[in-house]
Parts: sequence; structure tokens; C-alpha cells
Amino acid sequence: MGESRDMQQAVAELIGAARPDIYVWDVTADPGHGLLRVMIDVEGGVSLELCEEVTRLLGPLREEWALEVSSPGLDRRLTRPDHFRRSVGREAQFVLRVPVDGRDAFDGAIVAADDDHCTVETGGERLTVPYADIKKTTLIWKLVKAL
Repeated sequence: MGESRDMQQAVAELIGAARPDIYVWDVTADPGHGLLRVMIDVEGGVSLELCEEVTRLLGPLREEWALEVSSPGLDRRLTRPDHFRRSVGREAQFVLRVPVDGRDAFDGAIVAADDDHCTVETGGERLTVPYADIKKTTLIWKLVKAL
């Protein structure tokens, strides 16, 4: 686990030195294949050009790793407290290991998040959900029709 955090931090430092606006969503190392997967996010969305720029910023890692840089996608999974904090105000689908108020799955808006739990508004009520009780959370994207 520590090695993964070290790699996440190294990637975040290399990118952040030149582009502090880019958020490193996740870093996954596959040493068996020499592959380093880096998922990034930025206000306004991730483009192919941005992925190419980040690949260049990660040049010092390219001697040891083949890089794959991408967006976490529209239906991204929330797996860490900072993911939940970045997603306050967004709709998400929750599947729980331990029911909260008798519910083991629901959709709702994330209204607050800290290091241990998030607060979700669903069906007119607010639920506080400990991260340890969450099996899976995925953002919900809705298409907005232009007038």
C-alpha cells in the first residue's frame, strides 16, 4: 500500500509542478507488464492533448514504465475521501456493505464529505454514510438538453 501511495505522490508532484490545476484521480502500477496507469481530471474535462501533455510531464518515469494517461470517465468510481470531497454537489449511486437507515443501495446528491464519511441527500432526507460501509459509489451523469 505504501508503494502505491509513493507512486501516486511522485506522479502528483511531477504533474503539479507544471500544472497545479490537474488533479491526479488514481495511479495504478502493473510491474509485471511495466505499465503505469494514470487517471487525471481537470475543470472542463480531459482532452487527448492534455493526456499527451501529462505524458510529457511524466518523462522521468518513462524510462522505467510504459505510461497510460486517461480520464477516470463520466461514470467514475469514488474510492477515496478526496474523491468524495471533489464530488460534493454531484449525484451518485451508492451500494453499501452495511445498510444505513435500512437502505443498502440508493441514489443521492453528495452534500458533504470529510475523512471518514460523506453526507448524502436522497428522497428528501440526509444520510451520513461511513466510507467503511460503502461497497461501491459511482457518479451519475445526466444529459442536459439545450434550449
